[in-house]
Amino acid sequence: MKKYVALAVVTVLLLTFSFVYSSWTSEKVVEVQTITLAKEETESTVSCSGKIEETKRRDIYLDMPVMASNVKVEVGDTVKKGQVLFQVDQSATQAMLTYGSGLAGLGASEEVLSQFGSTSTSIPDSSSVSDWVDEVPQEVTAPIDGVVTAINASSGSLTTAGQPVATISDLNQLQVKISIGENQMQEVTLGQTVSITGNAFEGKEYTGKIMKIFPSARQQIQGAGYETVVDALVSIQNPDNDLKPNYNIKAKIMTSDVSEVFTLPYECIAQDDDGKEYVYIKSAGRARRADVLTGQEFEDSVEIVSGLREGCHVIQNPDDVTDGVRVTDRGEVSSSD
Repeated sequence: MKKYVALAVVTVLLLTFSFVYSSWTSEKVVEVQTITLAKEETESTVSCSGKIEETKRRDIYLDMPVMASNVKVEVGDTVKKGQVLFQVDQSATQAMLTYGSGLAGLGASEEVLSQFGSTSTSIPDSSSVSDWVDEVPQEVTAPIDGVVTAINASSGSLTTAGQPVATISDLNQLQVKISIGENQMQEVTLGQTVSITGNAFEGKEYTGKIMKIFPSARQQIQGAGYETVVDALVSIQNPDNDLKPNYNIKAKIMTSDVSEVFTLPYECIAQDDDGKEYVYIKSAGRARRADVLTGQEFEDSVEIVSGLREGCHVIQNPDDVTDGVRVTDRGEVSSSD
């Protein structure tokens, strides 16, 4: 009799195990990728864009259009203060001014006057033209030491009124002008370190400091609309010949010191209907929900203040799982990847 009872018990156990095993093996299994939570060195940054420009630049304007002669420089030439850039054909210029004044007095169109490098507003009336003619310069010289970055005069041609005849730049003194979004301005202060990169000098990184923040904001085109930005000037601490005025750059402003914190990519964080943030961790082959408190936001990740312990395996694709579902790990990456 005892033998039959023991046999019946074994049979029940085998059937129960078979049922449980069958249910367990037929249960849905979700493939996930996990991140092992560890502390990472981080620093808060503000990203923006800008252009390289000269700190010292002079556009040379003349009070009148002139007939240039014997142009002595071209773009790229290095010049000293007082060096002659080009001479002026005074006789031809005086004749042009006298003739242009007569045309203006006769009501000539702006199109006609522009052929003489003039407009009705750039030529005085006949009563004062003689005084103006006497002011025609003999030559045009460089106002500062530097490099010729523009020359708008050619021998035998009139210069254009209202346009600089030349531009002299000191290429040894460069700075960066950046535009910072208004929603990021509260994090930005004078003296902060700036990392400078650009497509024109790919693979190189320069360091700078914010030396001036403009007192007012402005609007600039962003996509199909406008955004409000504040301009700032950044000194360059390690410039070289690879940097050129008007190069476009990308800048990262370091707004906090380096510190070690737990971080996770943004895609790991989910939020329920009550606004509570949570993640799923892999524990004993199943996905388990863990509520978290987040802190500082970085470019690609967010600080985890509480709710997780170091070394836990956080599921990177939380939208694919639910609490308690069986999971299998297709790969593991570090939190810094």
